[in-house]
Amino acid sequence: MPQHLDSKPPIAADEVNSLIAHYDEAARLAIPGYEVMHTMSLACLLAYLPERADLLVVGPGTGTELVRLGEANPQWNFLGVDPSADMLRIAEHKMALHQLSNRVKLVQGYTHDLPTDTLYDAATSIMVMHFIPESDKLQFLESISQRLHPSAPFVLVTLAVEKESQQLRQLMPVLDAYWSEVGLPAQRKEEVVTGFNQTVHPLPEASILNLLEQAGFQKIIRFYTGLWVGGWLAFKS
Repeated sequence: MPQHLDSKPPIAADEVNSLIAHYDEAARLAIPGYEVMHTMSLACLLAYLPERADLLVVGPGTGTELVRLGEANPQWNFLGVDPSADMLRIAEHKMALHQLSNRVKLVQGYTHDLPTDTLYDAATSIMVMHFIPESDKLQFLESISQRLHPSAPFVLVTLAVEKESQQLRQLMPVLDAYWSEVGLPAQRKEEVVTGFNQTVHPLPEASILNLLEQAGFQKIIRFYTGLWVGGWLAFKS
């Protein structure tokens, strides 16, 4: 069962602020088109959601996505679910800073732990699915689909490339040049590449589309490309 954060000891404010700055700046530099990615994700939801809506945010991390969505529409409410208690502590602090705590509920756990009798008007999963082993990706997407109203929009952003592929070999020099241009430190570059090689399980676009369809999504369009990152808008069947 998902856990609420109320019983967890608080992190000191100065430590939280330091972690926010570290994680947010690292993500902004490492992910190509980071700001555009969030803007386009928001645009997809603004285009298809009513003024009042309940959204499921899968893997909110430090809460950057929740802030962007929450400030865009004051009548949207959110449930953010993430397995990392530390990340959720940071997100909780950020919600308070942006006066969003009354509209954002954060729980520690996984989507498949959430009750199935509460359905949401939309869902997002941004830069999460590539961390999930390939054998578990369909279950991951199904767990989201099962908690959405029919026709609800779903925004998925994930790495979209096949390891050991010619496409990736061609992309790596471009990525390296991009990271140098935006000022990503050399050590951080090495960490990103090492993480990709050891802990990330990306899929090419064709496989992602197939999994979305198997999980019960339709009318799938690609709305964003950032070198090796792709974003898709889909709708619950």
